[in-house]
Formats: sequence, structure tokens, C-alpha cells
Amino acid sequence: MDIVLLILLILVLLALVFLYGKWQSLALLLQEQAEDTADNLSDQLSYQLENATLKQQQAIHQEVERLRTELYQQLTDIRQELNKSHLETRDATDRRLQAIQESNEKRLEEMRQTVEEKLEKTLQTRLQASFETVSKQLESVNRGLGEMQTVARDVGSLNKVLSGTKTRGIMGELQLGQIIEDILTPSQYEREFATVSGSNERVEYAVKLPGRTEGDYIYLPIDSKFPLADYYRLEDAYESGDKDQIDFHRKNLLAAIKRFAKDIQSKYLNPPETTNFGVLFLPTEGLYSEVVRNPIFFDELRRQENIVVAGPTTLSALLNSLSVGFKTLNIQRSADDISKVLGNVKLEFGKFSDLLVKAQKQLNQASSNIDKLLTTRTNAIERSLRTIDLYEDDQTKGLLGLSPLDEEDNEN
Repeated sequence: MDIVLLILLILVLLALVFLYGKWQSLALLLQEQAEDTADNLSDQLSYQLENATLKQQQAIHQEVERLRTELYQQLTDIRQELNKSHLETRDATDRRLQAIQESNEKRLEEMRQTVEEKLEKTLQTRLQASFETVSKQLESVNRGLGEMQTVARDVGSLNKVLSGTKTRGIMGELQLGQIIEDILTPSQYEREFATVSGSNERVEYAVKLPGRTEGDYIYLPIDSKFPLADYYRLEDAYESGDKDQIDFHRKNLLAAIKRFAKDIQSKYLNPPETTNFGVLFLPTEGLYSEVVRNPIFFDELRRQENIVVAGPTTLSALLNSLSVGFKTLNIQRSADDISKVLGNVKLEFGKFSDLLVKAQKQLNQASSNIDKLLTTRTNAIERSLRTIDLYEDDQTKGLLGLSPLDEEDNEN
């Protein structure tokens, strides 16, 4: 709105300047025309004076002087009026320009204050929001640092816990037990079981495999081992990039795995009470991958020590396959039992059919006998009694001690 007013005032000013220019041009034009007219009249009078008499020349000269004086006076008046009008127009324009300037300065000052207030308010709001965001992020960073410190302490505690051989063994056994208990039912495995008769050595877990007879089992020994120290040394060698150290610590790790395999083979394998192979469980996939990375060593354990090395994923797959086999065997046994039951039902149904045939024959014979009684015997009795008179008095009925048939029917 302020800009529109400013533009309108500038247009008014330009119009006034244009009118003033037009007015001045008109005054100059009138002055030039008057001078031209005076010159023409002077020339004409001079010409006439040459041809007129002296008196006429004097009269004409006086008239010319009078006309020139009047014309000069008129021109002077016009010039004064133009100057006065110009001064008034200039004063009015100056006053209007000054008023416009003051109004514009006032409005510009108000606009400047408004803009400064809005800018200051917006800047304060954004700065406050930025400070709040930065504060929240710093708090999150502090919390993250605190959590990282907690994790670092927990990792340190875990390292201290895992530094003990017995503790590592317990952790490996717990992980092994969790996998077995998730896949198999309690009736399909034994825990802390002596797979060799008369031996005090007990394997951590032994999976029951069906034997040749019902109720007889063959046990698959599974024992967990956790050579964490050798594995950590190998990991440190990988980080350092020293090839000699890597080869050295890898050999130490494989040697430890082989000792564990021999230990399982000597303590827990006893065919035919057990399978001819055992399972060495390694609790981490990284440790298992180090063994599998050397296929020759992996195959030697299987052929020489009769030991299969398994990680968490491999053991889960093995136990799942065994679980499916158990279910298939149960289905087969159930199918045999069902077949026997159906055979017995078939035999009993044959006997039942024979009994029904005999019962039907007996019922038919009884029906035939009843028909004979109703026809032949009844007719013979009626013929024999035709010569006997009927007595329907109450005294005669009382001799037999029988109640009338109609009364018996009503009672029934």
C-alpha cells in the first residue's frame, strides 16, 4: 500500500512538472508571437509613414508607441503571472514532495521497525530451536557415551568371565543345551550321560537313536568345546596382518581342536552302544569357520578320530534331520499298530457276522413255531371245546381264579 501511494505521488509530481513546462512553453510562444506582431506592425507603420504626411506619421508613431507600450505591459503582466504561477506551483510541489518524503520516511521507519522486530523474533525462535536441537543431540551423545561405557564395562566383565576355562565350557554347554532342547523332546536325548558301560566319563548330551528292538537305543554323543584363547590370538594375528603369526596361531587352534576330538573319541564312543562317530560342538560360527576353512583337517577328524565338527547352524540342521527321522519312525510304528488293530477288528467282525446269522436262524425258527401255535394248535383246541357250553356268570369265572382279558388289557 505504501509503495502504491509513493508511485501515485511521483506521478502527480511528474504531471505538475509537465504542466509547468507546458505553461512556460506557452508563455514563450505568446511572447514570440507578440514580438512578431509588433515587428510586423512596426514594419507596416514604417512603410505607411514613408507614404503619409508628417502629421500622420506622428500620429501613427504615437499609436505605435502606445501599442508597443501596451503590448510590453501585457507581456510584462503575463510574465509576472507566469512567474507567480510558477512560484506557486513550485511551492505547492515542494510542499507536496516534502509531505510525501516525510510520509515515506515515517512509513519506511515503521516498516524498518516491523521488519527488524520480525527478523529479531524469527532469529530468536530459530536460534532457540537450534539450541534446543543441539542440546538434545548433546544429551543423546552423552547417553550414547554412557551406554558405550556400560557396554565396554560389560565386555570387559565378559572377557574376565570367559578367561576361565571352566566358565567357557559352561557357556558352550548352555548354548548346546539350548539348541538341543529347542529341537528335540526330552525323551529323545540324555544329559550328563555315561555312554560307555562301567565308565565314569559322562558326555554333556547324548541323542537317543532307535535300536534294532523296541526300547533299545543307540546313543549319539555330543560334547561342546570352546578354545577361546587360541581363537582370540588368531583374531589378533589377523588384525596385525602378520602371516607368520596367523599360521602359527591357526596351527595351535587346530591342534587344540584335534585334542578335543581325541578326548571325545576315547571317552564317549563305544559301538554298538553308541554310534561310530561323535559330534564336537563349537559355540561360535567364527570358530567353526576356522576349522571348515581347512577341509583336509576337517576330513582327517572324521576319518581318523570319527568326530564331526559342528557349529550352531550345522548342529541345528543335524538335529532337525534327526527329529524328522524320529517322526517318520513313529509314523511307521503307529501304522503297524493300526494294521494289527484293523486285522483284529476284521476277525471279530467275521465272528460277529456268524453270530448274527445264527441268531437270525433261531429267530426264524421261533417265528415258525409261533405261527404253528397260532394256527394248528389253536384250531385243534377250538374244535375240542365246541361241545362245551359257555358260562359267563361271575361264579363260574371265579372257579378258575383268572381275571378277564379285557381288564388285563386295560391295566396294561
